Amino acid sequence: MNTSAEGNMEKKPLRPEECDRYLLEAIEAGDIDTCVSLYEPSAVVFKKSGEAISGLDAVRQTYASMSALKPRFAIDFIKSTVSEDGSIGTNRMKASMTWQDAEGKQHNSMFHSLEVIRKQPDGSWRFIIDDPYGSMRDSLREH
Repeated sequence: MNTSAEGNMEKKPLRPEECDRYLLEAIEAGDIDTCVSLYEPSAVVFKKSGEAISGLDAVRQTYASMSALKPRFAIDFIKSTVSEDGSIGTNRMKASMTWQDAEGKQHNSMFHSLEVIRKQPDGSWRFIIDDPYGSMRDSLREH
């Protein structure tokens, strides 16, 4: 098991939006090593509760749990914005996730994520902050 952020990715995200696409593909495939490799070692991920967790072990646990649901994703859009010097950016993604629970009941969930990504020395991009519920935070507090 490779817990290093320097792990070998078959496909390196060479454009900011590829971070999101490759992450969802890896979750669907149950490829947790690829999920982890898309994050910097001190990356922060927000839980639905709003709690921030950090580090690659936390990233691994998060995506192992999600992958166990055997989800399928559909992306509506990914909007990337990159700084003028090209070193840092944000992704906003709207997507849906479908999965079945233990009783076979199908569930659907929409999410609007917000991520901060950084360009790496090799030209690839990695997440440094990931909030899967980014633009939905206000509505989550109302429930």
